[in-house]
Amino acid sequence: MGAEQALVERCVAARAAGLDFPAIWQTVLHRHPLVAGQPIQVNDGKRAWLEVPLTTGGRIACDAESGYRLVSALEIVRR
Repeated sequence: MGAEQALVERCVAARAAGLDFPAIWQTVLHRHPLVAGQPIQVNDGKRAWLEVPLTTGGRIACDAESGYRLVSALEIVRR
C-alpha cells in the first residue's frame, strides 16, 4: 500500500470511529507531510464535496455519502 492510500485508510478509520471532517482535518491531515494545502470545496452542479490537495498532485476527496477516497492527478486534469 502506498503512502497516499495509507493516509486515506487513516481517514476512513477515523470516520468509522465517529470523527467528522473538522476533527479528521485536525488530527490526521493538517500536519501530514503529504498534505499540500487547505481543503478545497468542489461542486459539480449535483453535489458538493471537499478535496485535500496532496504533494503528489492527487487529492483526498471526502463527501458525506461515499466517505474518503483518493483522486489521482489524472482524474483532476480530466475534469
